Amino acid sequence: MRRCIRTPGRFFKARFAAVLGFSLLVPGVMAQPPWKPERTVEIVVGASPGGGTDITARVLQRIFKEQGTADSSVVVNKPGGSHTLAWAYLNQHVGDGHYFSIVNEPLVTNRMIGVSPLSYRDFTPLSVLFSEYMVFTVKPDSPINSGQALLARLKSNPSALSIGFASARGNNAHFSIGLAAKSAGVDLGQLKAVIFKSGGESVTALLGGHVDVGVNPVASAIAHIEAGRLRVLAVTSPVRLGGTLAQVPTWKEQGANFTYGSWRVAFGPRGISPGEIAFWEQTFRRALESETWQKELARRHQTSSFHSAADTRRFLESEEARLRPIVDELGLVKK
Repeated sequence: MRRCIRTPGRFFKARFAAVLGFSLLVPGVMAQPPWKPERTVEIVVGASPGGGTDITARVLQRIFKEQGTADSSVVVNKPGGSHTLAWAYLNQHVGDGHYFSIVNEPLVTNRMIGVSPLSYRDFTPLSVLFSEYMVFTVKPDSPINSGQALLARLKSNPSALSIGFASARGNNAHFSIGLAAKSAGVDLGQLKAVIFKSGGESVTALLGGHVDVGVNPVASAIAHIEAGRLRVLAVTSPVRLGGTLAQVPTWKEQGANFTYGSWRVAFGPRGISPGEIAFWEQTFRRALESETWQKELARRHQTSSFHSAADTRRFLESEEARLRPIVDELGLVKK
């Protein structure tokens, strides 16, 4: 009787074929596990601590820890150059999902006005986080008692008052100032604008009497408004906001025919993989649905606005179309 002797090579080939066949029958057995951070996540902020974007970054950092999605994360402040320093740092980590940044209009407008050759097309949009409006504030003892009085003063002498904002030309504060000035026939180029590295710095300068008027998102000023250290002249919303700001009139109520809404977007370096994008989409969705996030936004009069990565790119395309005429109208477009 002939014995069948199986060689080691044939044995292992047979085992491999069996395992391969089983893996094909059972989906996911050999699938790559979902991507998740393997080291500290860096939230890159293109402004100094204390401003609206920095506040948002730190709230997200806290929620990530609470939810166990990115236990180890740090906020890295890279102020300067209308966010270009932060973006240069982000671009040192192409294809690495351990880095993301948060910003508003400069992601669309920096290239329009010639501040930077970069725009949202050079990065990976991840999610829209929220929308918000802007407030014009003064110290409580300021002789300017309304938005109308502010515009009348600027009309008689455009450089009579210094106006502080952060942290870049062509951002939400700059547009709000420009649209208010234009409504009164004031040349934006004649205004005495002072740009700070963060909303926190601009508010501190206003409190110290170093500028006459401040223009900020509510987030940067709300604590001082609630404490009575700042007085609000006008808000850029279409209707009055609630809570602490319920008695503050809109610009439209004061004869300036404009409104202006802003937003914050999270985005990563270019070249992030589909798995990394999927992780951040899910992470931002969970964060924006959390009670912590909702409470923070309610206090700062912001509206949560989660978008998928694909929808965020489409949103930025639509904002590019909306903002270009404003940039052109205010004379900011690089010729």
